[in-house]
Amino acid sequence: MRTPDPTRIVRMALRFSLAAAFLSAVADRFGWWKPFGQGSWGSMARFADYTHQLVPFASGWLLTVIVWVATASEATLGVLLISGWRPKLVGAATCLVLILFGTAMAVSLGVESPLSYSVFSAASAAAAYAILGTPSSSHTTGTHSVRKFSTVASRLVVTGESRAHTRRLGVPNLGYEGR
Repeated sequence: MRTPDPTRIVRMALRFSLAAAFLSAVADRFGWWKPFGQGSWGSMARFADYTHQLVPFASGWLLTVIVWVATASEATLGVLLISGWRPKLVGAATCLVLILFGTAMAVSLGVESPLSYSVFSAASAAAAYAILGTPSSSHTTGTHSVRKFSTVASRLVVTGESRAHTRRLGVPNLGYEGR
């Protein structure tokens, strides 16, 4: 019997919980939770009012753009999270969106608001998904060489170590002429 990989299970849980949160919020804006007696906004107009609370300087067309960009971003990220496409990129983008949202909440409504709604916890979950989103570097071919080269390259930049030293470490000459 095959033992389930705990990291794979955590990745899936992160993906689906973040996707569910984003897609649920988008569904609420379109009133799709209303028939079930659920939801916070229930319409794009009410969501726009809430967005105006978070971004009070925005009104008119700018507010409309912010509302639709937020909605499109959350819908797109929700679908991409479900699909599992490019976990590092999607996880990082998800984290960024959540940090921006949480920061706007903290500035406009006070620090308690994003903490009570676990926005920063969700951002941390997105960061974890970005980090756990792909197999570890030890399973990826060639990663050891790339890591070794980047370590040596950073030593050269920071300390100015010689070309001879890089040869001793077994790094191929990739055009470095020992300036």
